[in-house]
Amino acid sequence: MKWMLASIAVLCIAAEIIEPLGNLLDGESFLGSSLAAFIALILFDAISDSEPKELSGVYVLTDLNNLLQPMEEAFEARHIRIEFSGFSMQTLLNLLRASLNRMSDERVNVQELTLCIIVAHLNLPMSLPGGLRPAPDSAELPAGTVYFADSTENRTRMREEYTKPNWNELRNLLDRVHEKNPHITISCEVRESPHVPERKFYILNQEKIFHQPYGIMEDSVLWQGNSYRILDTAGFGLRYGKARIIGWDMRSNSRAAREVAEHHMEWYRNLWEKLQYIKPEDPVITDPRWVPPEERNAG
Repeated sequence: MKWMLASIAVLCIAAEIIEPLGNLLDGESFLGSSLAAFIALILFDAISDSEPKELSGVYVLTDLNNLLQPMEEAFEARHIRIEFSGFSMQTLLNLLRASLNRMSDERVNVQELTLCIIVAHLNLPMSLPGGLRPAPDSAELPAGTVYFADSTENRTRMREEYTKPNWNELRNLLDRVHEKNPHITISCEVRESPHVPERKFYILNQEKIFHQPYGIMEDSVLWQGNSYRILDTAGFGLRYGKARIIGWDMRSNSRAAREVAEHHMEWYRNLWEKLQYIKPEDPVITDPRWVPPEERNAG
């Protein structure tokens, strides 16, 4: 429709300027008048303005699986650097698994693989994720009101079911990559943060950054034979809107997109550097750096 109206507008204007063409179109009862050309131009402009304009270097993803392709593309580089911030690295591990398995099955030209991972510290009280308990009956509170509070049981469950097993699996994957490709310089470290993350961050090769906000939801979980009512950090899913993950690209033609990407990368860089010397007294992960198996065995 857009191009048809554009063609009509051009033809009508030409008919007004070029007399023989105008006479021909007029004889054929065509729209060879100033009014027709004016109307066509108005319609053309309206349709042009109504079409959405995509912003270069901005990504709107509706599903976590949509991050698999950018992650796989990041692993095509010779120097790979993946940076992450979240609760337990569960989603990061799901995104890394396929690429690391490929590197452990075949020889690759990668020279360096760097993984910087920030997770939530789970050995101190926190209200999110935390426990929920019914509020006492009171005329001042709506029916069904619950209080949120720290839950030692839930923090233990998260440590034992997620953070520690995820770290062990990631180390095993890196061991296999090292065995198949011993020429790759692998650096991987996990740092625990005292702040409760509001979103998951993924920075791919310092070029693309994606963030996925956490929501909250009530849930019931089983742990060691007991049921607990908790307030969980649910993934920010489709029920909150079409966009689940937002991303920006440092290579964008848009200055705004580049500046947003740089803003988030600076935020992460500051946190990573601070956590180099700000440490938990009682860490969840006591061996936060990957070292080759031969060095671990020698120690």
